[in-house]
Amino acid sequence: MNRYKERRGKKLTQYIMLEKGVKQVKKTDLNARFLFLAPPSVEELERRLRGRGTETEESLQKRLAQARNELEFSKQPGAHDQIVVNDDLETAYQELKDFIVDGGKFGAEL
Repeated sequence: MNRYKERRGKKLTQYIMLEKGVKQVKKTDLNARFLFLAPPSVEELERRLRGRGTETEESLQKRLAQARNELEFSKQPGAHDQIVVNDDLETAYQELKDFIVDGGKFGAEL
């Protein structure tokens, strides 16, 4: 997978190139499911990131460029099993939870 790393203090953050990562995993025999957690818009993502005050301008622009690529990829049919738009925390949490537990089937015997 293509990755780039950014050191910020003692934290190490990895950004995985979503499109290539998803495509690589889909070529394996893993029975993976894919969920994309999307911001309401790139503008809202930028507002949130700037509001945190944790990004340099350069890192912010890299994150926004990657987000645009990932949002574009997410529009392709079959790219993800589900897209959750993070515009309301409670709703997004419930959708994420429902996806993870798969309607109660998660962990059930086959």
